[in-house]
This record gives sequence, C-alpha cells and structure tokens, in this order.
Amino acid sequence: MPNLQQVFLDYCETLYAAQDVDTMFAGLEKAVQEMGFDNVSYTYVPGTLGQSLHQLAPVFKLSRTYNARFIQHYSDAHFGKDDFTIKRITGGDLTPMIWWNEAKVKRLSKSELEVIEVARQDYGIHQGISVPTFTDGRSIAGVSITREEKDFSFDQLYEEKGAYLRKMSMMFSDRVLCLNEARVIFMMPIVQFLSVTEKQVLCELAKGRNLKAVCLELNLDYKYVANSVIKSLRKKFGNVTRDTLMYEAGLLNIARLLDGENPPNRPTPN
Repeated sequence: MPNLQQVFLDYCETLYAAQDVDTMFAGLEKAVQEMGFDNVSYTYVPGTLGQSLHQLAPVFKLSRTYNARFIQHYSDAHFGKDDFTIKRITGGDLTPMIWWNEAKVKRLSKSELEVIEVARQDYGIHQGISVPTFTDGRSIAGVSITREEKDFSFDQLYEEKGAYLRKMSMMFSDRVLCLNEARVIFMMPIVQFLSVTEKQVLCELAKGRNLKAVCLELNLDYKYVANSVIKSLRKKFGNVTRDTLMYEAGLLNIARLLDGENPPNRPTPN
C-alpha cells in the first residue's frame, strides 16, 4: 500500500490542479482506494428542499465500482427522510459517523437503522463512515466511504487513516462548492421537477419583477399564476412562503441554471 503521506500529497496536487468536478472526484476516489477502502460517494442536499427530503433524493457523486443499485433503492424508498447522517448534519453535527457503531450504541431509530441494514444485507456494503463536510443551516454536504469486507477491522482502518480521510473530504467539498459548474449540477434535480411555466415564472421573479409584471411579460393570467403556479412552486421548494420562494429564486440564479439544463458533467455513476 502506498505511503499515506504520499497518497495525501498526490491527492492535493490533483485536487487543486483540476478544473472540473469529475477530475476532482476521480482524485478523491483514487486516494480513498489507495488507503484501503473500496468506494466513496459525495452527497449534496440543496437547502431549497426545505423539509421535503422525501420528494427529491440527495444528489450523489459515486465512485465507479459503487453499487449504484443501492442509490436507486435509496431514492425509490425515500430513504432521505430516514437517513440519520442527513439529520445530524442538518442539526449542525459535523462529527464523522461510523454507521454500525451508531447502531451498536442504539442511537438509531428503527427507520434509521433500516437504511444501513438494506445497504449491508441487500447490497454488500458492510462497513461505512460518513464525513460531514458542509452545512449553512440550509444546504448540507458530506462524503461517505465504504468497505465490503465483512470481517476486516473497519474501526482500526479508520483509526489509522481517519484524520487524512476527513481532511481530504473537507478539501474536496470546499473546492467543489466554489465551482459554478457544481452549483448547476447540484441544483439541476430541483429545476427538472418544474414545469415549463414554473421555470419561466421563477426566472422572471429572480430578475426582481413583481408578479403583475411577470404575467404581462409572459402573457399569463394573473389569477392563474398567483393561485396555481406560485402555489405549486412553493410546494416544490419545501412548502416555503412566497417571500422565501423569491429569495430562493435569486440564490439559485435560475436563468443560468436553465441555460445549463443539460450540463456536460452530471451527478451519475462514473
């Protein structure tokens, strides 16, 4: 196995030389595997989901050999609402979490335990740790590192490599979240849930226009927009108020997202 410090230095060089998300993630994947782990994933939950984690799955970036069927199961089963790591990070806890240690000390509810039991029993993801990397009270992000060995001392491996894993995870997240490309990728699932009319209205609202001006610009009936379109948008953005919806539209830079609705790098398995 390569020298740990050399793995870290090589990773740093790759990370800060890279200009796109895929190259950065490939560098993280290579380093994680050289350290003795099997797979890595990056999760980003946009703040615009509000309390509606059951409506949209978190955005994932997966290593090439990660069992993508688990992620599909995660999405289909709406595991986002029962993922204890998401709940903890949302609450401001940025402490690394070894999945089965949490289960052993009985910190997990039955529904929270089901998420990691499905990973282990149905998809062979026997060991895992989640490293929170970001929260601003709205959006959250984290890196998960997994191993498929049943009888390997995962705790020992993490004890030896954990400090480096956390540094690399934080560095990756900080670097990625500075990229405009990343914001387009991570916000795209939200935009894709909107109808054409909803996109148009939100885009105009983001420009600072009032609702009457938006309706005139788009040649839409004011009552229809006020009572139907806005209501639908508020629900899709997590049952937010109208003022919060306007604020979110500005933060999303919705016009740019619509221009990049088919970005070159998508959050799919490599």
